[in-house]
Amino acid sequence: MIFVYKAWDEFCRQLKEKGIVSIPACDVEEESGAFLVLKHDIENTVLKAFKLAEIEHKYGHRGSYYAHAYLLDDPQNMELLLKMQEMGHEISYHYDVMDSNHGDMERAIQEFDKNIKRFESLGFQIKTVCQHGNPVVERVGYTSNRDFFRNQSVQEQYGEIADIMVDYKQKYSVDYTYYSDAGRKFNMIYDPINNDIINSDDKNITYEDLNQLISALSGRAIVSTHPHRWTDSAATYLVKEKIFFVIKLSAKLAMKVPVLKKVMSRYYYLAKKI
Repeated sequence: MIFVYKAWDEFCRQLKEKGIVSIPACDVEEESGAFLVLKHDIENTVLKAFKLAEIEHKYGHRGSYYAHAYLLDDPQNMELLLKMQEMGHEISYHYDVMDSNHGDMERAIQEFDKNIKRFESLGFQIKTVCQHGNPVVERVGYTSNRDFFRNQSVQEQYGEIADIMVDYKQKYSVDYTYYSDAGRKFNMIYDPINNDIINSDDKNITYEDLNQLISALSGRAIVSTHPHRWTDSAATYLVKEKIFFVIKLSAKLAMKVPVLKKVMSRYYYLAKKI
């Protein structure tokens, strides 16, 4: 699988030719029938997300883009995000408040509330959100950032917001198949809601290219990507892919050493740059 913009352009074009048009996650309704949501987690570069958004807009697709709050600090990022919203894309929050507050729920709620209000003050209406994974965090007393929306107090306080990875099916009364580019290849994720608790990776289905993925799409589906993985050329992508796998292998080995594990957990946010 080569993550180049030309491939995404062809993917979006073929979807339109098949009569499949993406809508934002916040626009899905129980009576929508078949639907597709093109979902994107913006971790470190809004510009790359903007390039995907332009491609989708060209073919009439509207996606959902979840951005980390720190990206709002850059005026250039804000300009691009607002342009993406003008295209019809959903711009919302990609949160990791459990990790940033070491599982402290009270502090996590405070951070989440502050960031939600910031998004809204900048013109982004928050209806759906998405948690961030953080692969190198040492967690004590909680499983993942998904535990935030699994909390009853959070559900009561933010009942009008749905987390794509926790309670979206329940709040929007819809079922769907979830596809993700996790691991730099597209997989049909067997149990996306609970795979942080129960390892069901052996039941995932891998697609070799986007043509196979298009053939698999039917009914109701969410396709999730990470914009920072996409590049202009295959050569650039292949170099970055090699670097990624070296870093990933090194991180796995380092996480087996207690001292290094604590250091990496402390600086977990650096993984957003990879």
